[in-house]
Amino acid sequence: MKMNEHQTLMMEYYELWGKMDDVYDHWAKARGISYTELLFLYTLWETDRPITQRDLCQRWHLPKQTVNSILHALAKREIVVFKESSQDHRRKEILLTTQGTRLAQTVIRELQTHELEVIQTIGISSMRAMLKETKRFLDAFEEVKP
Repeated sequence: MKMNEHQTLMMEYYELWGKMDDVYDHWAKARGISYTELLFLYTLWETDRPITQRDLCQRWHLPKQTVNSILHALAKREIVVFKESSQDHRRKEILLTTQGTRLAQTVIRELQTHELEVIQTIGISSMRAMLKETKRFLDAFEEVKP
């Protein structure tokens, strides 16, 4: 079956979407962590408020079981600890340990430096255009009724 232009464009979009995940996954693995661990470290490093498992589930659209497994693996490696929330005793806040803070600082700074080099390579205007058009596509996707 021959694809029309719309289908071809969407297939290219899906391939790029997957490649984005692959590129970051490869980058993270070269530093001894998984892609998802990188996302969690980034979130914990960049956020100035307490983070819970629920926050990570919502932020990264991951199932509770997946987030729980990854967090417990990070805790076992002494990268994070769990602390009872002062606002809701049923929830636990996730905190970086001293070792986790050192790891996050090293990895996230290296990632940010690399991303800055990429933006400098493609140009800030290209980066802005990519973000603008991606946002426009996502907005339209939400507005258009199936």
